[in-house]
Formats: sequence, structure tokens, C-alpha cells
Amino acid sequence: MRTISIIIAAIVFAKEAQSSGLSLPTRKLNDIEIIYEYTSGRSYNVKFEEAGVSYRFLTGSKPEKWWGVFPYKAFEVDKKIFLASWFEKGYGDYVTLLINLNNKLLYGSAILSGKTVHFHGAKIIKVNGVVKP
Repeated sequence: MRTISIIIAAIVFAKEAQSSGLSLPTRKLNDIEIIYEYTSGRSYNVKFEEAGVSYRFLTGSKPEKWWGVFPYKAFEVDKKIFLASWFEKGYGDYVTLLINLNNKLLYGSAILSGKTVHFHGAKIIKVNGVVKP
């Protein structure tokens, strides 16, 4: 009985989200890899997979090291425009990216180590993979 109640609640929530114009969570970023460079000069390589997101800090001291895998959540807020976020457990970093694959721009906001704020725009240099319909 409890399982049926949970399923009904999920269906009601999904219908309410759709009727209000809100985007539903998506996994369309899975199998997409993006290289981007912030206005600050920092560049990253981020990879989305079903298991989660991982990334390399290309202008850091260990550009070959992959950090993650961290569970992520995402919305497709418009066609090929995504809002993605994840929490890096153990590091205290909370990252949010607004990714526009149409105009190759990305906006990042992060709270690092629970105390430093990162808030920059970036140009997307390269995208590997194809967004699923």
C-alpha cells in the first residue's frame, strides 16, 4: 500500500510541475563532456554520466586528475539549456552550472569548502556527445 501511495504522489507532483510550466528533472546530459574556460582564466573538463558528474581542473596543478563521481541533478530549462548542480561530499563544495549549448556559454556558481563563493561566466570550448531528444 505504501508503494502505491508513493507512486501516486510522484505522478501528482509530475503533473503539477508540468501544468505550472516548470521543467522536470532530466538525464539528457548523460554521456556529454564539456570543456569550458571561465572569465577568470580557469578551465575545466566536466563529464556527465548516469553514475554522476566528474571533472578535471585543466588549469590546476593536476590537470590529468578526475574529481568525482558526484551525483548530480539537472533540468532542461529550454531546448539545449540546462541547469545542473551537485554537492561534493567530503569537500563541502556545492556547484551549480547554467549550460547553454546553443550559444556555447556557461555560468557557474559554487560555494567552495562551505565558505568561498565562485560566480563567473565561461565560454564553452568543446562539447563531446549529443544531447538525447
